[in-house]
Amino acid sequence: MKKLMKFAAALAMTLCISNSAFAQDAEKESDNWYPHNFISLQGGAQVTFTHYKATKLITPAFAVSAGRFFAPQLGARLHFQGYEIKGGYREVGTYKEKYITGDADLLFNMLNIFNPNRASQKFNWNMIVGFGVNYTWDYDDYEAVRAQLPYNEYGLYSKRNTTFNGRVGTQFEYNFSRNVGVNLEIDGNYKNDRFNQRINNRCDWQLTVLAGLTFRFGLPKKKVAEPEPVYVPEPTPEPEPEPAPAPVVKEEPAPVVQAKEEPLNETIFFTIRQSDPVGASMILDKVVEWCNKYPGKTITIDGYADKGTGNARVNKKYAKLRAERVAKALQDRGIDASRMTISSHGDTVQPYAENDQNRCTIIVGK
Repeated sequence: MKKLMKFAAALAMTLCISNSAFAQDAEKESDNWYPHNFISLQGGAQVTFTHYKATKLITPAFAVSAGRFFAPQLGARLHFQGYEIKGGYREVGTYKEKYITGDADLLFNMLNIFNPNRASQKFNWNMIVGFGVNYTWDYDDYEAVRAQLPYNEYGLYSKRNTTFNGRVGTQFEYNFSRNVGVNLEIDGNYKNDRFNQRINNRCDWQLTVLAGLTFRFGLPKKKVAEPEPVYVPEPTPEPEPEPAPAPVVKEEPAPVVQAKEEPLNETIFFTIRQSDPVGASMILDKVVEWCNKYPGKTITIDGYADKGTGNARVNKKYAKLRAERVAKALQDRGIDASRMTISSHGDTVQPYAENDQNRCTIIVGK
């Protein structure tokens, strides 16, 4: 029992370390798989180890389970297994009983723990730790065999049907699709001494090998990557024909009027999860031209993210990156950092009515 508890604690610690070390915002294949619910149907065989030859005690076993994977690394299930067990006396032979075991199990997906960014969920390897109860009945065969013994032995252990069950196991799974997979499971079950009615003052062990199908439902919708934006420059107007030269008339010079300052208000749009101003060279060049024309002026650079995708933490990160990387592109073109004021708003401010346009950086001259 202590070994089971230590093993469960070690798996839980491994899961915590993995989550903290590999928690990334990048899109992963597992984003399309988790969380989800599942039902599993299995069949196979079991053997309960006792003082009799183990190969003579193998019987069929069947199981059904239902549960949920809350994250790529961790799931839980209710698992019911049973049908028939055998015990035996060397002097008179074997006997049969009926049994059912109900367990609450934790499932640790070891491949997702050690490689959370793996490209495929086609194959999974789960470690299983669980606790539950056994219920046995139909002791007629046991009583008939025991009556043939040439010596006296204790009867049914306190005539109680319910015993404790502890479980450690492993499960290998191959997935045909997101909804259907096949599995092979091997479990070691730790049971009370009275489980098979043979009392030897030490707990019994049961080995179970099961194979079956897993059906998943409630999976997240698949994410579809948006196409990269295509920057289409505004068409250049056709030059108007030059008018015929007018007669030269000498006029008094007009008073010099200072040209009105040109405003600067430019927006660079991004696709989902994009932060580099790819394809925005014309806009950046226009900002540089304005800064060179008005060397005493400054500019503000504000980064935004759309509220319709991601979450507040991710959107805050992308808004900040968009503003910083636009500022870096302008510095690379010769604009001094002291002329820039950089800020970001995450998804708390939505400057545009259309959701996708809010993945942007707005540059305003002052």
